[in-house]
Amino acid sequence: MDLESIVLKELMAFIPVYMPLEGNCTQIYTKEGGTYAIDKSIKTFLNLLCQYYLMDLQAVRKYYGNLLSMKNLIPIPLTEEDVFIPIKVRKPIGKNDGATGFVNIKYIENVEKSNDKVIIKLKNDENINCISSLETVNKHIKNGHIVKKFYGEKQKSIIIKEYDFYEEYNKPATKGDIALLRQEILKLKGLY
Repeated sequence: MDLESIVLKELMAFIPVYMPLEGNCTQIYTKEGGTYAIDKSIKTFLNLLCQYYLMDLQAVRKYYGNLLSMKNLIPIPLTEEDVFIPIKVRKPIGKNDGATGFVNIKYIENVEKSNDKVIIKLKNDENINCISSLETVNKHIKNGHIVKKFYGEKQKSIIIKEYDFYEEYNKPATKGDIALLRQEILKLKGLY
């Protein structure tokens, strides 16, 4: 399954899993298509996802990490609506296997504690078991909403700056403007 079809099916979560005969893989939850297991590590899948959205993962982590005063487990905004929070879902067997999955805060219906584990219920009735405490998961969700707010404000400021530029320069040229341009061109050519 290619990345674009996964994104079009509305990506809800992706978590690391161990698959029989394949090893370290990524389980993908989509709103429209259910769950899929792909033969890529969580780190590789996250990097591919960031490439798809033309996003620098290290820069995003540094920027939002500074805003939240955190170094690790920083929410990742892919779009204004899609902010993924890190959730610890397993104890890794190998050195580079990874324990953290990512859940889109837009699709979290509720989080509850059942016996000694925490369950994240998604809006399509899928459940994700995590080994973090309920307080930690709620803290990650809160941080995700903070990142979502800052991401939205940053996007709006970029749009406003672009709008101001076009507002200023989207006017007809006057004879004076044309005369100034002519003079500058002649200066550049050395004829003036």
